[in-house]
Amino acid sequence: MTYLRLNNLLSTFNFVMIFVGFVLVTSLFLPANTLNDSLVRSVTLPYRAAMLALAISVVLLNLRDRDKLQYPLSFFAFLLFWVILIIRILYDTSLREDILLGDTSLTWVYIVGICMPTILSLAVSYRVIDLEKAFWWILILTGLTFATITLKNNGLFTLDAAIQGRHQGNAAVSTISFGHFGATAVILALYALFNRYTTFLSKLMLVFIILVGFFFVVRAGSRGPIVALVFVFLFFNFGKIKNVFVAFVTLGLIILVLSFAVDSLFSAVGNISPLLEARLRVTIEGVGFGARDIYYSSAIDLFLESPVWGSQYLIVFDDGSSDYSHNMFLDALMANGIFGFLLLIYFLSIGLLKSNNLLKNKHSEAWLGLLLVQQVTFNMFSGAFYLNPMLSALLVIILLKHKASRNLVP
Repeated sequence: MTYLRLNNLLSTFNFVMIFVGFVLVTSLFLPANTLNDSLVRSVTLPYRAAMLALAISVVLLNLRDRDKLQYPLSFFAFLLFWVILIIRILYDTSLREDILLGDTSLTWVYIVGICMPTILSLAVSYRVIDLEKAFWWILILTGLTFATITLKNNGLFTLDAAIQGRHQGNAAVSTISFGHFGATAVILALYALFNRYTTFLSKLMLVFIILVGFFFVVRAGSRGPIVALVFVFLFFNFGKIKNVFVAFVTLGLIILVLSFAVDSLFSAVGNISPLLEARLRVTIEGVGFGARDIYYSSAIDLFLESPVWGSQYLIVFDDGSSDYSHNMFLDALMANGIFGFLLLIYFLSIGLLKSNNLLKNKHSEAWLGLLLVQQVTFNMFSGAFYLNPMLSALLVIILLKHKASRNLVP
């Protein structure tokens, strides 16, 4: 195998595994649920080590062409945001004595062992990644993952008292991550169904992925993946339809129809997950965000303590526990103040602008923009920026591979 073919293969495989690798491997080798942490680590640690080795290999393969790489200002803003965030986390966890954050080793595993290798490997290999092959391989491996979960996790289909709770794909995948994995599958399969030429058998497989993916979204019991799907649809509606008036009229008609059908839709969701139905009804009725309200107000208070540079990256509660705010914009404000917030807004805006132009120009890689919207929504309601390598991966590819101009070549 020649150098170019090997580089293309490994770079593309590295990109694919960011999206589907962890859920696939853990679903293949772990049970649906277990209290044996050592069993979980016996699968997750070798997998992470293998992916780190793959990322390093991709970096080494592409170092010979590093002089040809060109990076836009938005990418440097992205890197600068990461640098000041790491400095803040390092300062809070190692140098400060006025706050106790508990064990932060997992945070550093994500930053040093997952996010940084992901960013570096994609930053040097983005030109040789075959995104068309990556798209189909992500879908194929997602279908394989769904089949594995369906065969091994019987609890997902139990129609008894167990239906009341939230479900995860396997012992290593949380409910929120499981829900977003299903949402990603729905987005990609729908995109393929309407934007790719497929055979009849392929269409049946795509419909299977859509139905099972949405079932998993609901069974996960988290509102975030549902909200993400809504945001992706809205982004697609305004991005795909070039006439803004038509886009608004279409949106209005859809909202009108849904307003009459919302109770029936919620009841249908309740048949699969009563918990999610209850949580959605509370959200629609405007009762509030529950525990999230406490996180949000605490994050704002920390920001106000030091508006320019931020005060700390985690909220410390009265019982001694600590957590992120579950909103990356508030996280940026409380950790790095206005400066970090403006950096975040800048490169996210560029990324979403480029994604919008990909849709308007019917570009073959517009699916990247849809996934970016999903991951941004994910981090607006759950998770943290430094714990989400998929968001960073999408930003690297979109910021580096595409221009903000509307004059894109499909």
